Amino acid sequence: MARNKYPEETVSLILDTAQTLFIEKGYEHTTIQDIIDNLGGLTKGAVYHHFSSKEDILKAVTARLFHDNSLSRKWNRIAEDTSLNGAQKLKAMLYEALVDEQEQKFRSMGIHLQNMPHMLSDLLLRSVNDIAPNAIKPVIEEGIHDGSIKASFAKELSEVVALLANVWLNPLVFPMSDKDIENKWQVILGLMALLGVDVSDMYPAVYSMNKQVNESRKQ
Repeated sequence: MARNKYPEETVSLILDTAQTLFIEKGYEHTTIQDIIDNLGGLTKGAVYHHFSSKEDILKAVTARLFHDNSLSRKWNRIAEDTSLNGAQKLKAMLYEALVDEQEQKFRSMGIHLQNMPHMLSDLLLRSVNDIAPNAIKPVIEEGIHDGSIKASFAKELSEVVALLANVWLNPLVFPMSDKDIENKWQVILGLMALLGVDVSDMYPAVYSMNKQVNESRKQ
């Protein structure tokens, strides 16, 4: 097939194909040639005209996947729910991050973020500079005000929660065995209990997240 004269259609085809392969085979096991071979005749030159590398394609796939961010909408609804106190809102937000369909699709690609310093750096910075102040800090402040969260320093605490959830407990950053996830979860339970937030019933979702990533990496 000749290069599509409509660049947006060419890009969409490349991203559709790449996303399917990343989910089916895993990012690490998908090559640029695999993507080209499934483009119905689109040439290597056409692919490299739009993307400089496989990681560049992944960034575009990820950006498109989260463009219509369902998790943010869910978090906004939780934050606006007047029937919940601050601790309940924080727990509900953490749970939704585990089960959100877009997040699950991203995790199913079996990415090793330690091998991608630019994406890992972006995750760290977004955790501290975006997610913590804009999503987590307001509900922690609400919890401190209503007495459901036993803590001070909402800003710093929100950053710790974001980093623990997005980095330390993230199997895309730190691959974990069943024993690793059990040990980390016990630490999380203890820390959250000190805040007055009971997350003990969330372990199945955390275990499922880790299992999903581990299985995708075996593909």
